[in-house]
Amino acid sequence: MTGSMHWTAALFALGALAVTSPVHADALDPDAIRLAAAGHSLKWNWTPPGRAQRFGHAETLVHAPLETVRQLVVDFGNYRALAPSITTSRVVGHGPDGSTDVYLRMGVLNNTITFWNVTRFAPLRRAPQGEEILEGQMVPGKGNIDDSAAVWTLSAAGPGWTVLKFDVLLRPGVPAPQSLIDEQLRDSAMDVVNSIHDRAQGSNTFDPYSG
Repeated sequence: MTGSMHWTAALFALGALAVTSPVHADALDPDAIRLAAAGHSLKWNWTPPGRAQRFGHAETLVHAPLETVRQLVVDFGNYRALAPSITTSRVVGHGPDGSTDVYLRMGVLNNTITFWNVTRFAPLRRAPQGEEILEGQMVPGKGNIDDSAAVWTLSAAGPGWTVLKFDVLLRPGVPAPQSLIDEQLRDSAMDVVNSIHDRAQGSNTFDPYSG
């Protein structure tokens, strides 16, 4: 075999190795890495793209398969288990498009005020980037608040791992400082993702991420 043939064979072998051998760093989900580095769920307030209102946001890394997390997210009748502020959750209707209407009652400010509404959840959809998204919007006129919305985002972060994000909006329709509303929303969002995290895993530990 000539020298050029040796080089050709060697380059072919290296190319095959690059194609068939996974690079572990590329397989790791950046959101999962960030959450694992924090060692706990994260929360903040923001205005999501395409929205005009400030939402409460929280996200967590769950050591459980996406299918397990999804089952809890779409368990509308048991949403009262998501946060101490939610006192009632009940499915009250289904639409021909696959949507689900859920009656929600919640207490805020140490249950000194009670809010309720009917939220319509659209069917779960897949985003272009691969995430699963579940969006809920208050049915106009069905509630004692001005508006409410909820958005779940789920993505697999490797076998047995899921990144879960939750955004929540509530416009109470009564005078209240924005800072107080922000605090309530981000704390509620955190309660929700932590509840799913703990029940999906069967524990409240934040396990080291292995991808």
